[in-house]
Amino acid sequence: MLKHIFTTILLLNVVASIFAIDPGNASSTTPGNVKGFVYDSLSRQPLEYATVSIYRTSDNSLVTGTITDANGFFRVANMEPGNYALEISFIGYNNKRIANFEIAPNKRNFDLGQIILQSADNSLEEVMVVADRPTMKYQIDKKVINVSQLHTSSSGTAVEILENIPSVTVSIEGDVSLRGSGSFTVLIDGKPSIMDANDVLNQIPASQIENIEIITNPSAKFDPDGVAGIINIIMKKNRLQGVSGVVNTNVGTHGRYGGDFLVNFRKDRVNFNIGADFNKRSMIGNSIYESETYQADTTYLYNTGEFDRSGNSWGLKAGIDFNINPKNTFSIGYRLGDRNRGGSSTLDYEEWNSSDLINKTIYASEEESNRGGIHHNLNFDYRKEFNTKEHNLLMQFVWETSESEDKSLNLLYDNLNTIVQGQRSVESGPEKEYTLKLDYTLPFGKESKFEAGYQGNMEISNEFNGMYLYNIANQTFEFNDQFSKDVDYSTTIHAMYSLISGKLGGLGYQFGLRTEHTNRVIDLVGEPDEFTLNRWDYYPTVHFSYNLPADQEIMTSYTRRLQRLRGWYLEPFYTWHDAYNIRIGNPDLVPEYIDSYELSYQKKFSKNVISVDMYYRVTHNKIESIRSIYDDNANVFLTTFFNVGKDYSLGTEVMVGFDPTKWWHFDLMGNIYDYKQEGTFDGRDYSTSSFNWNARLNNSFKLAKFTRLQLTGMYNSPTVTAQGEQKGFMVTNLALKQDFFKNALSLTLQVRDIFGTMGHERTVRDIDFYTYSKWDPNTPIVSLTATIRLNNYRPDRKRSQQQSNGDMEDISGGEGEF
Repeated sequence: MLKHIFTTILLLNVVASIFAIDPGNASSTTPGNVKGFVYDSLSRQPLEYATVSIYRTSDNSLVTGTITDANGFFRVANMEPGNYALEISFIGYNNKRIANFEIAPNKRNFDLGQIILQSADNSLEEVMVVADRPTMKYQIDKKVINVSQLHTSSSGTAVEILENIPSVTVSIEGDVSLRGSGSFTVLIDGKPSIMDANDVLNQIPASQIENIEIITNPSAKFDPDGVAGIINIIMKKNRLQGVSGVVNTNVGTHGRYGGDFLVNFRKDRVNFNIGADFNKRSMIGNSIYESETYQADTTYLYNTGEFDRSGNSWGLKAGIDFNINPKNTFSIGYRLGDRNRGGSSTLDYEEWNSSDLINKTIYASEEESNRGGIHHNLNFDYRKEFNTKEHNLLMQFVWETSESEDKSLNLLYDNLNTIVQGQRSVESGPEKEYTLKLDYTLPFGKESKFEAGYQGNMEISNEFNGMYLYNIANQTFEFNDQFSKDVDYSTTIHAMYSLISGKLGGLGYQFGLRTEHTNRVIDLVGEPDEFTLNRWDYYPTVHFSYNLPADQEIMTSYTRRLQRLRGWYLEPFYTWHDAYNIRIGNPDLVPEYIDSYELSYQKKFSKNVISVDMYYRVTHNKIESIRSIYDDNANVFLTTFFNVGKDYSLGTEVMVGFDPTKWWHFDLMGNIYDYKQEGTFDGRDYSTSSFNWNARLNNSFKLAKFTRLQLTGMYNSPTVTAQGEQKGFMVTNLALKQDFFKNALSLTLQVRDIFGTMGHERTVRDIDFYTYSKWDPNTPIVSLTATIRLNNYRPDRKRSQQQSNGDMEDISGGEGEF
């Protein structure tokens, strides 16, 4: 039923809009001309390729149009006498409409002067950090990072980019944390993904990313999932006429290589793009592991060895955008991909206990783990613009499916290199997700607007959990019924939201409320038990900003969020992850709810900027993964999950952008926060606290007109968990970029972890055990990236004008020809 309603609304809007266009009925024969310039409201830079549309005021029908040139200039010629309205539009900016100007026999030439467009992401003022292009800009609810300025990450993935930006930390395994939390949501062009957040970030090529948005206090318009907020990946798109494209290839040490291409073709109202990518990433090194378990005797375990943590991914994608008319546009995109992330290790073990400290059991192991699978993503977007500026309706449908598999293999060898024990574990199954969104925006008053919307999400998965033990006699793996289960999951979420925003003098405001109904069912196949959740939740959001004199601005906000429970957090049966780690879920868990507060200040000094963000976050029903010894087996650890209480994070982020000279720009970023957890479970106190900080310094040097050098450094302080601590680490990266042939070819040489300091150390301690682990990767890692741009990623200007409307005149001559 919902599908039929959606289709009917779409067709009615499209048909009505098409029939609304009537270019005729002008009565006079005296032609006229209109001209003007279009500029960005903040940088005052000209906007090239902005769309200029001319409407007849009597019936609001489209008459003609053109696009702006490199100077932001436009001119429309051969206009018949009459009353007209003009509208300027450009993707990423609010439309600008100029109503009721007249072409008459006594006034044929109409000069509109400078026309200023404001960013569509920011109805309130924003502050920029300015370099060659802005490295980062601040908006009322997010930070926007310009990826093109991060040369030290050009051959990597989104994870390597995130290593260099504020609010984010990255572990040696490539796992991302946002303000100290691993719980956040990843969006791609504003759309969710069925895959795990870290899997998504590890497979997107850095070269295909335009911007990254860090949204730590999202408005009610966004899904509230994720303790720390949202990371939104904005992919590159080309809006220019003609054919253009970009090809990237990279090769590096430790078996790292990859490549991607993106080709775009735009003609008149149709834009088509196609692309592909492949990346192989590998990190090798040495590891140490120690454990002590305290039972009748104390058992000691020590191993050393080599590890290889690798990942590869490939993807094919295509998309088409069609502008039916200036009021109606739709786009369709599809991506097919595969990702594979895992690792292997070869370890030498020594094991002994306190009753016999001399005789040690010595053996070796081979371990492999892998997680990945094929995934498909299809999205459809339709946008309807009404006659009033910013009055629009957006409809979006996303279908995604994934065939995932998470498997591990462990083999133990005695000193004669004979297998004495083996285990193979598998978690696999298909997963499908459907998302439908409707967003409606209605402006009112001078600078106010009302927004409302609906989001429906359905997720279905069937998971097989299997364990196989090695039979020494026949040298095969045999299925183990005791630790194997089939589980069916289904989750349906219906959400509605509303927002009201505006400006009163220098005060900007935004109030929002989101409500969600969740229906979740977990069914253990073949067993009578079924675990359900059926509930309503409410999420208010409040944002304020205020403009102070001398280019200063303060912003404050409050949002309520939640951490949805992962399926395997709830599974009430044992699942072996590998031969040394087993877990069991807890169906009695309740979600985490988060109250998040922020206060920000920005001050701009010419091309320099300072920003200070203070934040306070309270997590209710805090979930902790608790480790313990499994079934008196000294070498096997059991992990389960409990709501233990609350945690608190109080911190400050500081960002300084500065140009000491014309050829040197640096960004200094720091995050300092105090973390405290209060909670108990089963009579145990799991309270803990730590003072944490991290700092980043990004330096960019202009060595010559087409030569750039970038040096970045990052340090993460030690931090604690409920049962342990992770020690601090430091990473320093270097990149040299050289452009050739007017930027048609670029070569970038990168060196990651110049001083070999990115190793990690971690301890976990409880009343009956202690573990210590250390990873030392082989660094530095050197890579070379080549980028080739077709048409220098610019269209042929003369051909672009020939492809435009016949009434449009060549604008390359600029104002002098008017």
